[in-house]
Amino acid sequence: MLIALAVPGLDAEAIEWAVLRAGHRVAWRAADSDEVLTQLARLAPDAVLLADHPAVATATIVGSCDLLGVRSCLVVDDRPISVGAARLELADVLRVAPDGHLDLAPLDAGGEQPIAVPPMPGAPPAPATPEPATRRLPPVPPMPASATIAPASASAPVPTATVAEAPVPADGRHAAVAHDEPIATAAFVPGAAIASPLVVTVWGPTGAPGRTTIASGLAAELAARGHSVCLIDADTYGGTVAPALGLLDEAPGFAAACRLAGADSLDHTELDRVGQTVGRAGHGEFAVLTGIGRPHRWPELSASRVTAVIEQCRTWRSIVVIDAGFSLESDEEVSSDLAAPRRNAATIASLRAADHVVAVGAGDPLGLARFLRTHADLLETIETARVQVTINRVRASVLGVDPHGQVRQTLDRFVGVRDAVLIDDDADAADAALLTARPVTHAAPRSALSRGVAELADRLVAPAATVRPARVLTWWRRTG
Repeated sequence: MLIALAVPGLDAEAIEWAVLRAGHRVAWRAADSDEVLTQLARLAPDAVLLADHPAVATATIVGSCDLLGVRSCLVVDDRPISVGAARLELADVLRVAPDGHLDLAPLDAGGEQPIAVPPMPGAPPAPATPEPATRRLPPVPPMPASATIAPASASAPVPTATVAEAPVPADGRHAAVAHDEPIATAAFVPGAAIASPLVVTVWGPTGAPGRTTIASGLAAELAARGHSVCLIDADTYGGTVAPALGLLDEAPGFAAACRLAGADSLDHTELDRVGQTVGRAGHGEFAVLTGIGRPHRWPELSASRVTAVIEQCRTWRSIVVIDAGFSLESDEEVSSDLAAPRRNAATIASLRAADHVVAVGAGDPLGLARFLRTHADLLETIETARVQVTINRVRASVLGVDPHGQVRQTLDRFVGVRDAVLIDDDADAADAALLTARPVTHAAPRSALSRGVAELADRLVAPAATVRPARVLTWWRRTG
């Protein structure tokens, strides 16, 4: 196995010789974050050993390793794991004993067969019998009183599962930790449980605030929690769900469904035929109805057809996520032909058919101005209680000190919104999602953007009681 070392604050020479004695090869050594990223770009090893040090134990490095399919391992001594390192949720933790011995059992569990390397002259002999390739999870800090963990059923015992360690999969996610005690599968319950099929429409003003990124990420996040999800591209001005997810849109699925609905021929069989699938079974798989590739086809998406498709999708999937257009204008109705199609009918019909509307705005002065001006038009179209405001790409570079506080104060002052979800700017995660043509929660699951999408999902739907292989300690990250 080719291993890289980034262990400032520890005895790098002793760790390197421990790696060599275990039969692995050392790719390179680095002392800080910039050097690690530079070396990763030159040569991606099989695994990187990261010391519990703020210079290298960062989300940027772990996320970069995820994107490259490199296994990240935390190296600690006899001191407790720091809070910053614990939040990285690394599955592999290697411990350096006081005598300098490095326990490589978790690393060897999913690696290659070691090669023979002669011992360093004068070095202490390696242990004759290697330790078992299993370990326990590090102790989890107590949860705050504001958060609750509840089993899926009050009458049934909490289900348990034993997670086996495996090599890092190709999509960059970390393997789960092998341990000898079962992990209780519990649900974090800040939202409301699904009592019936749910329709969530993602809307936002003009200016590309990130509607498609949020919509696709939300669909993938809900699917990863065990829900049956369908994503619909209903943007009549420039639908981009298909290219963002790497799907062919030569025959738009949503337009085909609308034509079938107009002929009273739409059923589950036809939806299976015109829809496409993103993800893998058991790993956040969801269905997609791609949008129109050319804007001049908008007359195919009439209000009655769109409403009929949404109602049919309610019985096809338990959650329907709709990526709607930006315009709420209905000026076309002043024309003499009252039966003529309306270009914004698809957007308005999607909003009125939704159980929840996610109103997305950009976290910069121009984006906030656009959002505040169109928020009143949105409330004239639908009920206020169904709107969940979400501000995307919040950053101090354009808002100054305390950007979150400034955004919340602005929303409270001008539109009376105090419970908005604020998502930090994360250009690297968004670029990774576009580069790999996957939802951001698949491409960069530990990024700030993915955490914001997860918080939004918590507001809309209570997570299912299941163990997610990619994030066994999801509730720890959100409450710790």
